[in-house]
Amino acid sequence: MQDQKASSSSSNATTSTAPSVTPKSAREAVERGQQSFDRKEYAEALRLFKAALDLRPNNDEARAALYNKACAHARLKNWQEAADDVVRAVNDYGLKLEVAVKDPDLRALRERREWLDALEKAKGGVSNRALVGARAEAKAPFRLARLFTFGGLGAGAALGLAVIVGRLIAALKGGEGAPELTESLLNFTINAAALAAFSWLFSRDYQAAEKDKRMVDREEALGRLLVQMGADREVPLASFRGAARPVLLAGSSGYISRALKASELHRTELRLRGISVIPLVLSSKDPSEKLRALKAEFRKEAGDKGKGFGRAEPAAPASSSGQQKVVLKQDKKWELRPAATREWEAWTQEQRKAAGIKEDDDLYVQIQLDGSVRRSGLGIPPWDRWLDDIPELDSLQTRLTDGIGTSN
Repeated sequence: MQDQKASSSSSNATTSTAPSVTPKSAREAVERGQQSFDRKEYAEALRLFKAALDLRPNNDEARAALYNKACAHARLKNWQEAADDVVRAVNDYGLKLEVAVKDPDLRALRERREWLDALEKAKGGVSNRALVGARAEAKAPFRLARLFTFGGLGAGAALGLAVIVGRLIAALKGGEGAPELTESLLNFTINAAALAAFSWLFSRDYQAAEKDKRMVDREEALGRLLVQMGADREVPLASFRGAARPVLLAGSSGYISRALKASELHRTELRLRGISVIPLVLSSKDPSEKLRALKAEFRKEAGDKGKGFGRAEPAAPASSSGQQKVVLKQDKKWELRPAATREWEAWTQEQRKAAGIKEDDDLYVQIQLDGSVRRSGLGIPPWDRWLDDIPELDSLQTRLTDGIGTSN
């Protein structure tokens, strides 16, 4: 019994023209289900795989039925059901996760956020908590060793200090056999200083580790945000890891228009470096727009006072707050459209808090190939400077150093 079907080139379910049959065994149900799947009769295939699971299958039959059921769900775009079936097949029936990772019938599922959630639950996958910890440790590879070292030395100094305190008290009391006061004071001072130093070093590294974990946690949350790839296709930003260095432009429509305008001169070179933009309109209001509106109002008042001797200039049209009307050019590779924009807005607010940026300030965030935040800041991104700082995608420097950077 096979755990995986022959792949199909079409993702559109077709209606079965054959009459429904009632299989007598789990094996027969799986085989008939695979035949229906190959004919692209995905709804009928799903019915048969479900039937197989109700016919007391053995372990191999249950694994095949459940996994093929996941593939049928994926073809029918039942994403959560497909992901749940993969997790169950891996965890309960010994399916190798690698099979699902490579199966073309699950390609669309692997582009979904449900797949990222499934990888956290499946045996052989990586939980988000473990991933955050590993990435945080990678930012400072020797920090864990330092924490152990400073913690151990600090504990030793604390134990020594406790012993010295007892000797110091005895020396202060005096009497026959009492320790020497000068020596006790010296030892107390040395151990106290050592404890303070090691405690400070441990606290510094611990706080830095916690800060890195929070940063990586935000970066993983960023990777789960959705990008629109067509009328009915949304993929998490993590799908672009290894292929693009997105730049999030978050702010007013006027800010995004100016930022895109400033990039036009360098766009070809930026594309060679894998840079794409994600325009996120947070408000249609913009200081320059307010100024133009105020000037238009003054001109209107001046025209009214002229009693017909002059006409006020018409007010400049207000900038549209619509997401689709902000972008200057329709280049799908250059521009990635955010989906579920409220989730993007919430993430942007968290990034602002972490960077100490005011709530209404326009913000850009430049992301590396590995999904880490390399740079963030206020105002127009320094497109021209990035041509020197960021290597081209196919360069040796990209292969060796990409992902190494700090948020500033």
